[in-house]
Amino acid sequence: MKIEIGGRFMLEDRSEHGGTAIDASIKALGIRSDAVVRIGERVVGYFDTIGRIEGTVERLAQDGFVVELATTLRKRDKLAAQLIWLANRDQLGLPEDRRHDRIVPRDPRIMVRNLSNGLAPTIAGHVIDVSLSGARVSVSGEFQKGDDLMLGTTPARVVRVFDGGVAVEFRAPVPEKMFSPAIRL
Repeated sequence: MKIEIGGRFMLEDRSEHGGTAIDASIKALGIRSDAVVRIGERVVGYFDTIGRIEGTVERLAQDGFVVELATTLRKRDKLAAQLIWLANRDQLGLPEDRRHDRIVPRDPRIMVRNLSNGLAPTIAGHVIDVSLSGARVSVSGEFQKGDDLMLGTTPARVVRVFDGGVAVEFRAPVPEKMFSPAIRL
């Protein structure tokens, strides 16, 4: 099914990249990304709603690639349920269960500084998706709910920590005129 879900993935050389899942089935995931991959390369990633994925590059596309998923029966059942929910949500015109719409930025790279920990270095991260009021960022390091961060030049507070990153709420909403895939925080 056609989808548009932001996420992050790592290649065999341990390089991390942002991408958007654009097609999904219980067997494969189409990913739009400018990352250079090769057929047969192992990919591990995390995509909103879908969760963690693993597999190998099955084929290349003009704007990305397709990953043949390596899943357990349990994960395949969970993925099928998530895809059914997404299809029903789209067909019924149901809104996302969020305050604001989310977009995936064209350039997801961002520098993250933990202001609550004066000893923490500024580290590179990747914006998974962003809304007017917050963002989800793939970033390594130790973060806690309530930590004050600087995402690029945007002050934010950690509202949730997940495996591989954080969800943050901005101290002030992003101006609507800046809210587009070209956004830079």
